Amino acid sequence: MKSKNIFITGGNRGIGRGLVELLSADHNVVFSVRDKQKGEETIQNIGGVQASYVVMDVNENESINIAVKKMKNQMDSIDILFNNAGILIPEYDVPAIETSEDSILETFGINTLGPLRVIKSIVKLMPKGSRIINISSGMGQLDQMEGGSLAYRLSKTALNALTKILSVELSEDEIKVNTICPGWVQTDMGGSNATLTVKESTEKIVKFALMDKFPNGRFLRHGEVLPW
Repeated sequence: MKSKNIFITGGNRGIGRGLVELLSADHNVVFSVRDKQKGEETIQNIGGVQASYVVMDVNENESINIAVKKMKNQMDSIDILFNNAGILIPEYDVPAIETSEDSILETFGINTLGPLRVIKSIVKLMPKGSRIINISSGMGQLDQMEGGSLAYRLSKTALNALTKILSVELSEDEIKVNTICPGWVQTDMGGSNATLTVKESTEKIVKFALMDKFPNGRFLRHGEVLPW
């Protein structure tokens, strides 16, 4: 695939940062951070990348709109969007009936509505043949749903539903939308005991994102289709 314009939300750490490192070698990459300092530190610490950043809070429409306007100065179109920014509130062992509504709403606002807000603002910059990849989780998979982490599970299940809906509605514009589980990754969210390094996970994600025969409306892990 020839050089593409790529936007990655939450690019200063974890999977987002791994994607920035891998993709910026051959593509025009812009990533989002929540404050300027994190953006500057990311550019300096990665070293040698050609990526740039915008300050964006996916939980605020005004912040997103301002960031997208600035991004237009760096790229006039977006070929691939990675909705990666997300949170996991540490309530793993808290039963659903004891989980606070505030935790659910905060998580939903960032993990589910955040990607929708970004897509609303960016889709007009996406030409035919563009791709949207929402970073989800196996914890949002209804087929193997377990207990615990109610807020996170609900937010990712809803993100999967959003993906499916958008894959139908945006097909008229020839924009394909998929959601992926990156696997259990050694990030702040996944923890040090996770089975995959960031590099191992992001190499698989990049391979999928750039593949010639890109699917639409699917939930995948490492390129393999998962049941919803």
